[in-house]
Parts: sequence; structure tokens; C-alpha cells
Amino acid sequence: MMGQGVFHLLAQGGITMVILSIFSIFSLAVIGERIYTYRKAQRVTQQVAEKAMQYVADGKMTEALRLCEQNTGSPVARVLGAGLVAVIDQGNPVQSGQRFSRRLESCKGSMQRTTASEIARLERYLGSLATLGNVSPFVGLFGTVLGIIRAFEAIARTGSGGLGTVSAGIAEALVATAAGLFVAIPAVIAYNYFLGKVKLFANAMDSAASEMVDRLLDQAAHQES
Repeated sequence: MMGQGVFHLLAQGGITMVILSIFSIFSLAVIGERIYTYRKAQRVTQQVAEKAMQYVADGKMTEALRLCEQNTGSPVARVLGAGLVAVIDQGNPVQSGQRFSRRLESCKGSMQRTTASEIARLERYLGSLATLGNVSPFVGLFGTVLGIIRAFEAIARTGSGGLGTVSAGIAEALVATAAGLFVAIPAVIAYNYFLGKVKLFANAMDSAASEMVDRLLDQAAHQES
């Protein structure tokens, strides 16, 4: 009985409840997709980053690049792969002197650009969550106003202000408010959580790029000695 009553109230909400239902479905879909993407990226990153750095430290640039290309689900792997493509030179990836300096600068620039593009990819759809979190309460408020208007229209038609006259409109108004908050609260929580995850990935990419530059400089210094 209670479920049927709630369904009846949702049906009475009209266009407001239709809009909020669409918002809710879209929000849950984005949250699920982002959780899957971030977990996959984090798992792959943990497996790849340390091994790729060891390859670089050992001078095995081709193996490191192959490893990164096989694990493109990791933003760190993509950043390192872009840097390795820029620095590898026909089977002799690390050379000292001016030529290596130019390639190292190209490597840095490539990793910076890839980091920026990966951050944009990780932030995909987050703007939609922020928008839903801001807009949904106002859509619910709009439904609340409509419900109150209907309640007063009922009073005007019947000439009576009894509870039975206004209860339907008031119930519709309260359901619209609750629905707006139901959509907004998870969207705002998820947005802030995902923003924190993106910052962690950004720090990991910056750290990996810096470490790889250090390893490449060590390799060049070792060849000079």
C-alpha cells in the first residue's frame, strides 16, 4: 500500500518528477561509470608504474614503452609512454650531449601535454554531476511551488480549506522537494569524491614524469662516465 501511494504521488508530480527521474538515472549512470573507470585506472597504475620505472632505470626503454602501450587504461602509463616515444632514438634511447638534451625537453613537453589531456579525460562528466547537484534542488522547488498552487486552486474551487482539500497538493509539493534533494545530495557527494581522485591521479602522473626524467638523466650520466 505504501509503495502504491508513493508511486501515485510520483505520477501526480507531472513534468517536474519526469525531469528529476531523468536527472537521477543520468547521475547514477555517471557515478557508476566513473567508479569503474577510476578503479580500473588505479589497479593498472599500481601494476605498471613501478615496473616501468625499473625498466627505465635498467636502460630497457623499448620494454618500458611496450609495457606502457599494453596498459593504456592507466593515465600514468600513458604519460610515461608519451615521454618514452619522445626520447627513444632508433634503438639507442639515451645519448648524452646536445641531442639528448633536445630529446629530453621534447620528452618533458610530451608528458606535460599528455598529463593535461589525461586530467581532462578523468574529469569527463564531472561537470554534469556538479550541474545536477546545483540544479536539482531548484527543480524540486519548482515542483513544490506547483503543488502549493494546486492546493490553493483546490481551496478556490471548493471554498473549503480543510485537510482533505489541500492534502494532495501539499503531498505533491513535499515529494518534489524530497526528489530534488534525492538527486542533488548523491551528485554533490560523488562530485567532490571524484574530484579528489582526479587530484590523486594528477599527482601520480606528475611524480612519475619527474621520476622518469631523473632516471633518464642518470642513464645519460652513466654513459658519459
